[in-house]
Amino acid sequence: MTSPPTDAPALPTREAAGLTRAEAERGLARYGRNEVPPPPPTPLHRRVLAQLRDPLILVLLGAALLTIAIGDHPDAVVITLVVVVNTTVGVAQEVRADRAVAALSALSAPRARVLRDGAPHEVPTALVVPGDTLLLGEGDIVAADAVLTEASALLTDESMLTGESEPVARAVGEPVSAGTVVVRGRGVATATATGPASAFGRIAASLDGGHEPTPLQRRLASLGRVLAVVTLALCLLFFALGLLRGLPAGTMAVTAISLAVAAVPESLPAVVTLALALGARRMAARGALVRRLPAVETLGSVSVLATDKTGTLTEGRMVVQHVWTPEGAADISGTGYGPHGRLLRDGRQLTPREAHPVRELLMAAALCNDAGLRPPMPTDPTGAWTPVGDPMEAALLAATAKAHCPGRAELDRLCRRFAEAPFDPQRKRMTTLHHLPDGNVLVCLKGAPESVLDPTVLDAEPGLLDRARSQAQTLARQGFRVLAVAAAERLW
Repeated sequence: MTSPPTDAPALPTREAAGLTRAEAERGLARYGRNEVPPPPPTPLHRRVLAQLRDPLILVLLGAALLTIAIGDHPDAVVITLVVVVNTTVGVAQEVRADRAVAALSALSAPRARVLRDGAPHEVPTALVVPGDTLLLGEGDIVAADAVLTEASALLTDESMLTGESEPVARAVGEPVSAGTVVVRGRGVATATATGPASAFGRIAASLDGGHEPTPLQRRLASLGRVLAVVTLALCLLFFALGLLRGLPAGTMAVTAISLAVAAVPESLPAVVTLALALGARRMAARGALVRRLPAVETLGSVSVLATDKTGTLTEGRMVVQHVWTPEGAADISGTGYGPHGRLLRDGRQLTPREAHPVRELLMAAALCNDAGLRPPMPTDPTGAWTPVGDPMEAALLAATAKAHCPGRAELDRLCRRFAEAPFDPQRKRMTTLHHLPDGNVLVCLKGAPESVLDPTVLDAEPGLLDRARSQAQTLARQGFRVLAVAAAERLW
């Protein structure tokens, strides 16, 4: 058994003081800031020119010049106004989106805990340099690619890099990547790569490609080219036919130009821009930020969607749906990590007597647990609870709340943990010891069914173990991830 972990990551036991402030400053000058370099800001004149390069806008500009040439100034003003409004709306949307992205980046800038001059310090992640000693604890974002020098039951969530929601166990000597999240345990690591040289930076660099035109832009560009060619051909034909009939060349030139202006749909760009702006506004209300207006239409043009599982088809979250005990099974309603749900059997809510064994099992799972649940922030419109630690253990805590069991704080007060054996790949289970009010000890464990439902581990009737193993196999065949939980009171 080991003593329970403290709230702060343990300092290295080896004689190491990390970098000095001077060494960190030299490293920063040599390697640069630990961040992916943002693209250079786009000058305003380039944004305007990008809007004016649209073929349909070029047709409008040509029509405006022609109306000025024939002296039709009111039409020239109207066409020019349409171009100005269209360009202004497009540029304003891009500038507003870029500012919002910059503000979000500044708000979400993480911080890292490092050893500097022999003492732990919290610094902006951007100031971490290769050679820094990183102190990692539950909920921390790994600030740089690093190699572990110490690890205690360390699990990292690498879904941001790999798409896999299952946490990965990491041991001493193994690498951890920038951008991953520590969901359980503690560790100390030495940074090896930062900024663009890190795995996260290399992925970001590979995504930095040019903007491809959207389907709507391609169709409008094609329409603009066809419209320009057809209009020019008709005007030349009309001009030639007038000359053949003996009409004055000046009169036919003015008439042909008037025909060209009439053929141009001046309101089409304005209508398209207005529709896209309304779409961008509706998406912003739902939490989606549109940086370029034509991108609003892109999703509607998708014919084949290639997607990864985690974060797209699924949310990378876990939830307890079914509980089996020797006295009976129960389904747990509710989604996410919130405390809202009920215990059901065959569609009806369990009575207090029927729910008692289920609550006992869930309380044992909550005691043998290192995770936590964070309530929604007052400013969060979704009202979602978020896990702190291993998602599986957080799901067990959420199930305990849905079953109306005592809260985590009350359970810890009544059954104070004084020792534990953390989960490891060899044992495939976690064990905790708790003091009971009567002076005895409560032993709780959870883990893989083949590890927990073992006669050498549980002092239970062989028939009961066989039933439990059979249930575990049945649930596994149905696609459930199965976990075994047990508890027993022992004299102390």
